[in-house]
Amino acid sequence: MEKKNDFIDNIKKMFSRKDPDKKKDKVHGATAKDKYHNTVARFKKAGSPLRVSFFTAYDTIWNVVLFLLLAFTLLGIFLFSIGLGYFAALVSDEDVLAEEEILTDLTEMTESTTVTFGSGEELGTLRSDLIRETVDYDDISENVTNALISTEDEHFYEHNGVVPKAFLRASLQQVAGGEESSGGSTITQQLVKNQMLTNDPTFDRKAAELLLAFRVENIMSKEEIMEAYLNAVSFGRNANGQNIAGIESAAQGVFGKPAAELNIAESAFLAGLPQNPYAYTPFNQDGSMKEEELLAAGKNRQEFVLSRMLTEGAITQEEYDQALSFDIYENMASSVVVPNQNYPFLTDEVERRGVEIIKYILAEEEGISREDVDSTPLINQEYTQKANEAMRNEGYQIETTIDKTIYDTMQETKANSFSYYGERSSLDALNATEGEEEVMLDHEVGMVLKDNATGKILGFIGGRDYEESEINHATQTERQAGSTMKPLSTYAPAIDQGLIVPDTVLLDKEFNFNGYEPKNYSTEEYGLVSAKHALSNSYNLSTLRLWSEVQNHNPGQYLEQMNLNVSDELLSTTSLPLGTNNISVVENVDAFSIFGNEGEMTESYMIESITNPSGEVIYEQQQDPTRVFKDSTSFLMADMLKESFVSGSVYHIKDYYESVQNVYDWSAKTGTSEQFVDSWMIGFNPKVTLGIWMGYDRNIPQVSSTDAEQYYHLYNWRNMAQALTNVAPEQLGAYEEFQQPSSVREEKFCALSMELEDDCSSSMDRAIKGLIAEDTQFSDKSSLSDPAIQSRMGSSIDSSLSNSDLRGRVTRTYDDRYTVGGRSSSSSSRSSSSSDDDDDDDDDDD
Repeated sequence: MEKKNDFIDNIKKMFSRKDPDKKKDKVHGATAKDKYHNTVARFKKAGSPLRVSFFTAYDTIWNVVLFLLLAFTLLGIFLFSIGLGYFAALVSDEDVLAEEEILTDLTEMTESTTVTFGSGEELGTLRSDLIRETVDYDDISENVTNALISTEDEHFYEHNGVVPKAFLRASLQQVAGGEESSGGSTITQQLVKNQMLTNDPTFDRKAAELLLAFRVENIMSKEEIMEAYLNAVSFGRNANGQNIAGIESAAQGVFGKPAAELNIAESAFLAGLPQNPYAYTPFNQDGSMKEEELLAAGKNRQEFVLSRMLTEGAITQEEYDQALSFDIYENMASSVVVPNQNYPFLTDEVERRGVEIIKYILAEEEGISREDVDSTPLINQEYTQKANEAMRNEGYQIETTIDKTIYDTMQETKANSFSYYGERSSLDALNATEGEEEVMLDHEVGMVLKDNATGKILGFIGGRDYEESEINHATQTERQAGSTMKPLSTYAPAIDQGLIVPDTVLLDKEFNFNGYEPKNYSTEEYGLVSAKHALSNSYNLSTLRLWSEVQNHNPGQYLEQMNLNVSDELLSTTSLPLGTNNISVVENVDAFSIFGNEGEMTESYMIESITNPSGEVIYEQQQDPTRVFKDSTSFLMADMLKESFVSGSVYHIKDYYESVQNVYDWSAKTGTSEQFVDSWMIGFNPKVTLGIWMGYDRNIPQVSSTDAEQYYHLYNWRNMAQALTNVAPEQLGAYEEFQQPSSVREEKFCALSMELEDDCSSSMDRAIKGLIAEDTQFSDKSSLSDPAIQSRMGSSIDSSLSNSDLRGRVTRTYDDRYTVGGRSSSSSSRSSSSSDDDDDDDDDDD
């Protein structure tokens, strides 16, 4: 007996109401008549014809339904197989990204660079096309996440990245030829689309999105996904009209508070923005509030979010009612503080210096050396552009050296306590050209305060008014140095080479060297004077004679170490000490800070460190001080330049010096360029150096004559020093004094002949007591014709120099004079004929 196939029998039963075990129901009969009678009998047995028809139709319909059911099932399997194959084909070319790559793509995003003061306060974010500040999940209000989930993805904590119906709906739309797939994407999908894919509305992109969403859910926690999404998504504009992204920038930019402090109403408003950020944002491009009818869209969206939160149970009815009654627009920020708004000069300078630092970092990451960047213009341009983009979009944190209190005080003092000359026409410039368009220019100022030992720039003044002139007059403009070059080019090198000491006698007498006939600022001659007196009073003639000797001792080496760009051509000129070279305020301050730092040059800087978004310090300032002068030289220079306040070129603010000299040990040098175009004062003490420049943006004489001089640069320097010592006395060097090094001692010597007392001849000179350095060159001299004396007195530039010029009264200071050359010694008080208080330079031809 054959075994029955139950499966086959069951299939047959599905399409038949017959019992296969029953005998087939046939019409019996031997003849046609018998069969007819049997058929009639069977109809009578079955009942009415209607009953027969019903069962026949039922059997037929049943078979059709079962057939269709099976057919659609097979078709569905077939279509699903095709769809699955199509999906596989779409994603077959997609690169399989490593987990680290996915995490990087989702969590690393363009972010605004933030800047802080050296004193700790936050300056703000640098200018960028998009303002973004990332924030940790724990620093986001729960109200925000509740609002977002209730509105965008109510099953966020339940699904694995994809809601199946969204995929099926997108598939049907693609098959039907729809141009766009429908919405319904989860938060995970939206994150993937925003950070890893394009917005291309095709099924290819949708397939990749779904696949990546599954992977993301296996790599990241729900909190990490939410954090990444809220840091990435756009929120329209802030109260300044700037484009913003990320919940922290949105909270600060729209409501003026951190994301952690947002209430329910504020959270609902912000959570509604990402759907259509520029339609719902309350701000125009200029930062103004939109008109009332345009604000309605954002308000309606907020109310919808609140209703979803209520429906999902995220808030109670009471919280819902309170949030609806909250006046959202009255509680919005009126503006966002950004650095370039309140600190424009500082922002520009930080950006400029930051780009200079980062371009080398980016180049070195790609195997290109600093030397290659500097020597190849195209490479320099390429990495400067890359650095500029990185500065604005890579989310660096830049710490500056600027002290906020000091910087703010400097700006306030500049605005309220400075004096200026009036507006001048550009046509008054010495280099004005015929037919040029006239521009009215304000009297400008540039100023820098530097810590001598560390090199930190504590504060600066970039200019008078940024809106009128964006030029940074403290760091970016170079103007003629005037007599501030005298100590740098001549006196300090001369002391360092052992040629002179403060009391060494110089000759201040007019000369003619190849047609060059310089004069003193006062047009007077002062005869025999001490180096200290000549420098503190900024005499030109005696300085130039000394310079003619210093030129033989390689003074360029000192200027190079000071980072002063002085060409060999200028070094060979007779007039360099009068400041014919160009220099910026910060460069001049750097140079003078050497005297306040025991002879060492610590280059000034403004950026302390740069940190990338992951917290890695990619740049930190490392100082390498350079020994420029001996400690004895710097001490003797400071000693000489103190006299500037007492009886020299800074005499006009002597009252200030006398009032603070027991607290602040200031020394100073002034300078004025040709025709009074530029005016300078650089003051330094053992702690800081404070320098000021004043002038116009064109080479315009500030005054028409010396009689019209108001000494604004001196009085403004004084006002600034007073203001700063009031707010930051320790940082300004209170109670710090120049300490005499062991290499300096007091000695009796002859200052004209530069002989020690035992070698000194009374017929030539007279011994005095004064400070000398241990390596000062003293030697026995037989006469005033000794080459060392003659060279110091300028014999190389004055062929008419005679020994008679080297006899007579020596002015050591205005209150201390003595006679040399065999005449009777004498001393006298300051006479009216020598009462030259004036500043510095004559009008020279160089």
